[in-house]
Amino acid sequence: MQADPAAVFPPQTPSREPIRFLDLIDGGRLRECFSKGNGNGVKVGLLDSGVASHHPDLDGKVVANYEVIGSGNDARVVERAQGEDVLDHGTANAFLIHQQAPEAEIHSVQVLGPQHNTSSERLLAALDFAIDQEWDVINLSLGTELNFDKFADIADRAYYSGVILVAAKANRPDAIGFPAGLSSVVGVDLEHFESPEQFRFSPLHCIEVEASGIYLEAPSIHGGNRNFTGTSFACPQVTGMAARLRSVFPEMNTSQFKTALAKLAS
Repeated sequence: MQADPAAVFPPQTPSREPIRFLDLIDGGRLRECFSKGNGNGVKVGLLDSGVASHHPDLDGKVVANYEVIGSGNDARVVERAQGEDVLDHGTANAFLIHQQAPEAEIHSVQVLGPQHNTSSERLLAALDFAIDQEWDVINLSLGTELNFDKFADIADRAYYSGVILVAAKANRPDAIGFPAGLSSVVGVDLEHFESPEQFRFSPLHCIEVEASGIYLEAPSIHGGNRNFTGTSFACPQVTGMAARLRSVFPEMNTSQFKTALAKLAS
């Protein structure tokens, strides 16, 4: 008896696309929450060159000012009565965060000097202090290529404490820098976008987020406004996004924030 070809080779069933985790998240609802989030109740730590905290464009949202003093193992953080920006860097970043999340509290820690310099020990001391304060989101528009193990340890401590670290990639195209390159951190590179709310998310890249960081207008400590460009200024855009979502989802952690960015970018 001749074999029935259909019995030997059963008809192929149509292939099914795998169900993606992101497809289970209601993107419309998430975008609605993002648009309504204003940072209310969220504490943002800004580790930078200090902030001119009484600048009128900041609307009094810089509520505390600190400075890292000492060096090496003696580096420690002290509180200052009033904020001062020694570089015309931190004030711009505070303003960009405030634009994204106008109701968020900003806590400034001056770690950079007037020559845009610091040490990895001073940065580690500032990060250690910031995590102890239990601030919700920490903006790091700076980085280093030294002490990888120590930065990995402290970034993990932030992750498991529920603190979201957002860090700028090094501006050199051949460098990444730490802590931006760590998987427990939200690393940010710059790109040109028409709106500060636009960004790109690439989950398979070491630096997952590209945000608006070219010719951004912000106040200068020398008076008036000027345009700022660099990964340093893309970073606070993402920090502001984290503050907006955290005001709606107070328990949101770093992993969940990355998932939200992936959904919003899509």
